[in-house]
This record gives sequence, C-alpha cells and structure tokens, in this order.
Amino acid sequence: MLWYAIALSALVVSVSGHGRVIQPPSRASAWRFGFPTAADYDDDGRNCGGFFHQHSVNGGKCGICGDPYDQPQPRHHEIGGIYGAGVIVADYKSGELITATVIITAYHRGYWEFKICPDPYRNDQACFDQYILELEEGGTKYYPKGEGQFTMKYRLPARLTCEHCVLQWRYTAGNNWGVCQNGTQGLGCGNQEQFGACSDITISIPVQNADDKPYPLSDNQRLGYFDVQALLHLLRTVSPRPNVRVGPLRPDIKFSPHINKNKKRKRKGKKTKPRKRKKVLYEIL
Repeated sequence: MLWYAIALSALVVSVSGHGRVIQPPSRASAWRFGFPTAADYDDDGRNCGGFFHQHSVNGGKCGICGDPYDQPQPRHHEIGGIYGAGVIVADYKSGELITATVIITAYHRGYWEFKICPDPYRNDQACFDQYILELEEGGTKYYPKGEGQFTMKYRLPARLTCEHCVLQWRYTAGNNWGVCQNGTQGLGCGNQEQFGACSDITISIPVQNADDKPYPLSDNQRLGYFDVQALLHLLRTVSPRPNVRVGPLRPDIKFSPHINKNKKRKRKGKKTKPRKRKKVLYEIL
C-alpha cells in the first residue's frame, strides 16, 4: 500500500505543470494577458512530449516551442498551429537590455536559456542557436533555485533587427541520474527532461544607431520580404539635398533670357545710335 501511494504521488508530479514564460508572454500563455490567442490551459506543461517520448521515440529532439518533435507540422505552438497565431506581444530595440519573467510551478533543477530566430517561419533549432541571449551579469544559462517567479535581464544582439522574431525559452531539467561527459555518474548528467516556449516579438533599429552598418537579413527578407521597420526608419533618416527656394523672382529684378548687348536695332527713318542696355543681374533664390 505504501508503494502504491509513493507511485501515485510520483505520477501526480510527472503530469503537473512545470514552467511558463509570462514576460514576454509565450504563445501558450498570451491569452492570460488579453491577447487574441487561443487558450492553452496546460501552458506550463510543454515538455517535448515527456522524457521517454523525447529521448526514446524522437532521439532527444524537441519542437522549437516545446511540442513533441514528431507532431504533424505545423506543430501546435508554431506558426499556423492551434496556438501559433503570431500575435506580437512585445517590441524591443536592438542591443536593448530586456526583462524576461518565468514562473516555475514544479522545480526540476537544471537551467534555461533564451534564444532568438529572426524568421518566424523557420521551425528548426539551428536558427535559434545563432542568437543565444546573454544575461546582464554574463553567461547564457540561468539556474533557478526552487519554484516561484524569476525575473532576469538579457541583452539583445546589437545588430539584429526583425519585423517578426521568435523568442525561444528552453529549460533543461537536471533531476535525472545519468552518465556525465567525463564518464562518471551523477544527478543532472545524461539525458534530461526539457521544456519549451515561444514568444512573438519585434526588434527595431535604435535611433542612435541609424548610421551604423547594415543589419543582417532573414531568409524571408533575402527573398524580397523587406523589414518594414527598417525601411521606414531609413526613409526618416535619409539626408535630403540642400534646400532650394523655388518661386517667382524678386519684383525688383527683371529677367530676360535673350539678351544681345551688341546687336543694333534697325529703325526706319532717322538713324540713331544704339542704346546701351543695362547689365542684368541674375539671382538664384
């Protein structure tokens, strides 16, 4: 009977929630903050289908937003999926120090990282691995100490802009026993349970960086889909040519484009000496 109670309690823990991103709110949690997205009532349980499914069925792979890797595409939390409406929940500037808030509802040790993909239609992890955010105090991995709400500061890449970026949260737990890289065994070594979430954001160009070198383009931009934010900023910052007044000449200046100072005027009758014309001044206003 005691064994049954222990097994039951372990089962309850395994199916309970684990963690959610509330700032900027993830696709799974955006509905909690008034955004017009579908409600995912299990928004703290995106664990790649579970430990066994992720590592025994999918070879350790996971969907970019925490969905099972073998889920038919688009996966539930990817663009086009049930919860992947692509609603922008935050607007940042490149190089900005941003605030991220995570709620852990079941502590599993381990750490998490935040990454960015500048193309919302790319569903491969390689896109996110290019831009791993760095914590304000340095490093990229944050190690929570128990359950509760955690707030961190991350620095956005200085030269990354995108009209629609995807911010990824990937939590790698550390409560399983396994083989470490040095051959020893210990808690947190080997395969671990993982959790994920995605938030839709924009990153635009700061005003002070208007004269910097061009920013990298996403795959969609290379195909002709330009960054609207960057284009509008360019139009605002292009230096115009020097001002030129266009309008009527001053009333005290007479203008004649056809003046021949030496040509004699012929008149019938009495000959007279040709009159000397006054020099005409031209003025560009």
